[in-house]
Amino acid sequence: MHTTKLTLASLTIAGYLFSGCTNSAPDIGPRANDFVYHGHNFGSNRNSEYKQGVIDGCRTSDGDYTKNHALYQSDESYHVGWEHGRLHCKGTPAR
Repeated sequence: MHTTKLTLASLTIAGYLFSGCTNSAPDIGPRANDFVYHGHNFGSNRNSEYKQGVIDGCRTSDGDYTKNHALYQSDESYHVGWEHGRLHCKGTPAR
């Protein structure tokens, strides 16, 4: 009897502890202003240079080297987008 109460108490405590480790917010997917390309969400409110960098970086990761070298050197948004696209799209089939 004592073992049953101890087991029940242990399970109740464990339940409380583990319930705090879960994400209760539902996954609603990308928001309307998110930039999703090649199946990856690259974030919200991205400017056109960043988006073009992602597209070019993704093409590069697929084996079609594409880079606007002038923008890569002069525009931080394009540069960061190109690097993100190249890294995140590598090995991901286009959707």
